[in-house]
Amino acid sequence: MKNAMSGRLGGFTLIELLVVVLIIGILAAVALPQYQKSVWKSRATQLLTATRSLATAQEAHYMASGEYATSFGELALDFSSLEPRATSFRGSVSSTDAVRGNDLMEVMINYSGGYLIFSTSNFITGPYTGGGFLFSHYANENALDKKMYCMEATSFISVPGSFCTKLFKATHLVATKWYARYYEMP
Repeated sequence: MKNAMSGRLGGFTLIELLVVVLIIGILAAVALPQYQKSVWKSRATQLLTATRSLATAQEAHYMASGEYATSFGELALDFSSLEPRATSFRGSVSSTDAVRGNDLMEVMINYSGGYLIFSTSNFITGPYTGGGFLFSHYANENALDKKMYCMEATSFISVPGSFCTKLFKATHLVATKWYARYYEMP
């Protein structure tokens, strides 16, 4: 059937279809990185929430007993969605129940002889492997003060700020300490 106005058959030409496909490809190329950033920001926010929950439970345990917990079993906190692990991908831990995790992240209690006590978390896979959060429970000359920090493990994240600044607009705080960069959360 011919189009009365143009004298050509109805439908689209190959060039018109290619232009549409090209426009869709350009839009997808722009949208996909933003989508991936949003997904990882959401995952990082879950990791931050888990770290805050652990830090709050540690402080409550300290108020009740006068000492910090060295294992999840001592805390009034349910981390049943994360499996117990004997070791951390970052190294040794204080007890056999000091690490909980899944295929994407881990949350841990770092207890080092009573003078360095941290609630920490980090990604163990993905583009932000080694990125995470730290809450220092014991403030002294060896530790950060009692605040939540974003951290980037230098052995995994080589570009400073690619996790903390990119996702949370955190400000670089201190020189590298304990093999990580620390950032103050906004």
